[in-house]
Amino acid sequence: MTSTTPRAASRAGHRDGRVTAGHRAGLGLRAGRLGAVLAAVTVTGLTATGLTVAGGALTAGVAVAGPVGWRAATAPVRAATPAVPAVPAGMPSGIEDLAPYVRQVACDPAPKPGTLALGRLLTSTYPGTAYVVEHDCGADPIASEHQDGRALDWILSARSSVQAAQAQAFLGWLFASDAGGRAFASARRLGVMYVIWNDRIWGAWAPLDGWAKYSTCASHPEPAADTVCHRNQLHVSLSWDGALGHDSFWSRTVSRPDYGPCRPRDLNWAPAYATANPRPCPDYPALAVPKGAGAVLSGLVKYSGATVGAGDGGAVVSAVQRGLGVPADGQFGAFTADALTAFQRRHSLTVSGTVDAGTWRALLAVHAVKLPVEATTPVPANPLTRYATTVLRYDARGAAVLALQKALGVSASGWFGPKTLAAVRALQTRAKLPVTGVVDTATWKALGA
Repeated sequence: MTSTTPRAASRAGHRDGRVTAGHRAGLGLRAGRLGAVLAAVTVTGLTATGLTVAGGALTAGVAVAGPVGWRAATAPVRAATPAVPAVPAGMPSGIEDLAPYVRQVACDPAPKPGTLALGRLLTSTYPGTAYVVEHDCGADPIASEHQDGRALDWILSARSSVQAAQAQAFLGWLFASDAGGRAFASARRLGVMYVIWNDRIWGAWAPLDGWAKYSTCASHPEPAADTVCHRNQLHVSLSWDGALGHDSFWSRTVSRPDYGPCRPRDLNWAPAYATANPRPCPDYPALAVPKGAGAVLSGLVKYSGATVGAGDGGAVVSAVQRGLGVPADGQFGAFTADALTAFQRRHSLTVSGTVDAGTWRALLAVHAVKLPVEATTPVPANPLTRYATTVLRYDARGAAVLALQKALGVSASGWFGPKTLAAVRALQTRAKLPVTGVVDTATWKALGA
């Protein structure tokens, strides 16, 4: 996977200035999971009783149950000058640099501690709003850091004057200088990599450039484009330090850049985060589905490298189940675990019960496209190779001398005489070797052995 920045990636998936369906699916929240939520925010905005969330779909003044990943805030929103988040006491005198862009590479969508803490900070500062973190791995064609738990979408609408003012208050606080005159202070202490809101994107990789146009959103003011253009959700992507709560806003200690897990060249996903990594990861092209691959191999290639185990679910589990030859219900239960451990034993792998890098490679090998073997013409063996370590001197005799003479183009008598000696010295001169008249390994190699 390449490490294109979201600003560049936002231009992908568009043709002739139109927001395509593929881009809408990639940048928008999943329709089956959040479509109703975003529609409610966009269309109804806030009622007099405020916006209530109880772990599920957002509706005006109604609390309903819903998917994992939501965090609730039940107090009604009142029209007032928007507050700004409180900076915790005890901040260190030092401060982090702006976060480097580290693209998502791990299929590990469980919300990370710092991501959840930022969500709670937003919903406590702005009651009546909510946020979502988790996206299924592979669902977004454009990197968003949701799939490794480092991004959140703060659910509020630019079409609501109250919520638009709340977003503006938060962003002003995020980018403001601190008492020491250090710009973007809160963004630096939180590890913010980039923000997308209301047709625009700001990136820490070019902070002084300010807000840039996001995709073709300026040409699509219609409500149908609100999701892809982030008018009903403010997106924040965090560094690994920020997502894990290691940055100074939460830890009171200035952190060093953490580049997270690295993706292997031969798999499409990195393993789940295990330990800090102070060095940028290599940038490899995505692993392509080979020509002639069927549905099983295509799914395995797409999710290859993801750490999958008991309790996981979704399309990545279905791909593993098809690879193992068990019913693909998308839930990693006891039956799948048994099939996996049996597969690991058959292939002499570590029996871990988890689909790790070694297991992915074995699954890919089992289902690899079998290409026809083309007939090849054997390359004749070099007759000199067998003598490459044989040392010949003047007056030597035998088969090695005969092969030498044939290679030198002199009379093949099998005796290392004056003519053979002269030819050897001439060869050594041409090959810029020590002119010894002795045929050693270097001389044989000069003859092509």
